[in-house]
Amino acid sequence: MKKIVLKIFVLLFIFSSNNAFALPKGHPKCVNSDVNKSDYCPLEAKLGHTLIMVDFTSRWEKPQIDWVKGRIFGDALISSTPPYHRISYLKIDNTPPHSQKYVYSKCRFKTGTKTRFDGDKVNSKCEGSDFINTIYKTWRSQINEVENSFFPKNEDAEQSLIYEYLVHVLREYSADFGSDYQSRELIIVSDLMQYSERVNFFKHCKSASEKLKPINKQKADKCGTFEKLMKKEKSFAKYIERTKPKKDMLKNLKVKVLFINHSYQTRQDLYITLEQLWIDMFKYIGINDLEIIPQIDFKT
Repeated sequence: MKKIVLKIFVLLFIFSSNNAFALPKGHPKCVNSDVNKSDYCPLEAKLGHTLIMVDFTSRWEKPQIDWVKGRIFGDALISSTPPYHRISYLKIDNTPPHSQKYVYSKCRFKTGTKTRFDGDKVNSKCEGSDFINTIYKTWRSQINEVENSFFPKNEDAEQSLIYEYLVHVLREYSADFGSDYQSRELIIVSDLMQYSERVNFFKHCKSASEKLKPINKQKADKCGTFEKLMKKEKSFAKYIERTKPKKDMLKNLKVKVLFINHSYQTRQDLYITLEQLWIDMFKYIGINDLEIIPQIDFKT
């Protein structure tokens, strides 16, 4: 009896292991018939979308660029993104969100090799290995070109519309980042020092910033709480309440923040309270699946 139970357990384990990465509904079976040739995306489904927003409103230094590159390009991107999920890159700069265009927006093509994703395998019934490998190399070269030209020599911008970009991609149909995708991941790469007319964290956090000379004279200390900000700044509270996304816009959404350390601009004490300020604001607008990854200060 024990042997029979053991055999059943082993068979169930093998079955579950083989189906751990089963293909989702709508996943292309054959490239020629099921995939859009221009953007490598499935013709019949929106499987997933990873949108990477990078904040260029403060100066970047080489250690910061290297740290970010290693997380949003190359092998890290391939291993974390399932095949046929859309990948988009968006820059946050002085351009208003509604006028900004994606630097790149196409689906991650299958590797044609064995990975943790079953969808990367070649379907021998309708695909050839050489054919898949050629297309994959073309797609990979496009991503490499984006990486090589993505990080400009930038200076501090006049404004930092991090919150405005966030709500824009969640609310606007034109961003193609809606809940009609089976899964979505929004990756925000930023120092999180929001600066706009309605949402000014330089003022709230009393940062020693080069952007606001009157505040420059004050020592950087820490941010107040989100609750205090909502009570103190009525115009801010009304703006957040009016612009926050509706619940149906937040389905199937995960948000990851790569918290850039601009040590020339802020201090460690400020980072802790600034991070908590954003955590509370994310929660208030309905984003609960949140991960913040801080960069280690390379100058300490």
